[in-house]
Amino acid sequence: MAIIGYSEGTSDLFTTELRARWLACFLDDGFVLPSRRGMEKDMMEWDRHYKKYAGSSSKFYRRSSIISIQTWYHDRLCRDMGCNPRRKKGFLKDLFVPYSPADYAGIEFEKKQ
Repeated sequence: MAIIGYSEGTSDLFTTELRARWLACFLDDGFVLPSRRGMEKDMMEWDRHYKKYAGSSSKFYRRSSIISIQTWYHDRLCRDMGCNPRRKKGFLKDLFVPYSPADYAGIEFEKKQ
């Protein structure tokens, strides 16, 4: 059984679709999950990132004005699937033009050996 997550609104539909692609890639032996220790390290990294934007004294996550966590998460999923997370054509566009679902259209994953 796999749980992909849930969608809070229409802006999260793309993230849910990318999670489903990640799961399909994993089930197709596209990559191997990291060790338990590696996953624990990854969870601590997520925790630090959330606290950075929510404040260490806050017990609830408050969204920042720039969706940096979502872009970072999409990049992680792309790397796992073996595709380049940098989808913009050109260095300056990659830095300054926001990513949207259209940037990920037609994304294909490659099996890692």
